[in-house]
Amino acid sequence: MLLPLSFGLLAAFGFAVMFALAKGLGDNFSGQQLVFFRSLIALLIFMPFFFNNHDLLRTNRPKVHMLRAILGLGSMACLFVAAAKIPFTILTLIIFTMPLFVSLLSFPVLKERVGFLGSLSVVFGFIGITIAVDPFNEPPNIYLAVALLGSFLYGLAVLSIRQLSKTEPSGTMFFYFTLSCTLGSAIFLPFGWTSPSIIDLLFLCGMGVAGGLGQFAMIKAYKLAPANFVAPIEYTQFIWAVIFGFIFWNEIPTLNIYLGGAIVIICTLLLSKANHKST
Repeated sequence: MLLPLSFGLLAAFGFAVMFALAKGLGDNFSGQQLVFFRSLIALLIFMPFFFNNHDLLRTNRPKVHMLRAILGLGSMACLFVAAAKIPFTILTLIIFTMPLFVSLLSFPVLKERVGFLGSLSVVFGFIGITIAVDPFNEPPNIYLAVALLGSFLYGLAVLSIRQLSKTEPSGTMFFYFTLSCTLGSAIFLPFGWTSPSIIDLLFLCGMGVAGGLGQFAMIKAYKLAPANFVAPIEYTQFIWAVIFGFIFWNEIPTLNIYLGGAIVIICTLLLSKANHKST
């Protein structure tokens, strides 16, 4: 299990770096520009792999790929925009609510029941994120809602991935998602383009590299090991969020964040275990 563990840790680190760079760049660049560079660079990195594997470019489900791309594009845009406006640890915990949304939407979308343990985990998971955000003692912040919308769209995208994965290889899903996000975000660039400096360009490219490697490593981890083994490794991203938040933005997580974060992580792990038993 050493290899999937390594891939899982690399994925968590890659995603943490990607969102940290998005947070650092978010005050100067639009969400669509961040999504464009994140998608374009990842596409360029893995393009030789797709050219050498022509079978991965074949698909009979272009509409589902398009739906997944639209949902993923909206999710990334929301999360990147919110990243610059909320604490980094809070952003990371909100991203962790994605499995809660997946379970919440499983029955109305896929007619899949999550059971009593799953339902209880969803309820307490959202209680946990409420404790972490502490809305009763903190001033209202619309970007918390934007981040939650991003996590909600992420959950819908995951449901579409579950449908695609029945017939499509992971490489095919990766290619069409990244290509669609690149082209989709490019359409909106004239409405939110800022010319980057050399340093900014390096950071924008770095975001694409980190996101692409994170996505690739996570796919490899889930191919090499069961989901209930990989899922806990994903939450090491929270450790990086605490470290990056303190180093770069002088963020010191409150007791509420640690308590709420622990509840969210435990509930999503229980959810993963419940879903694993039901499959």
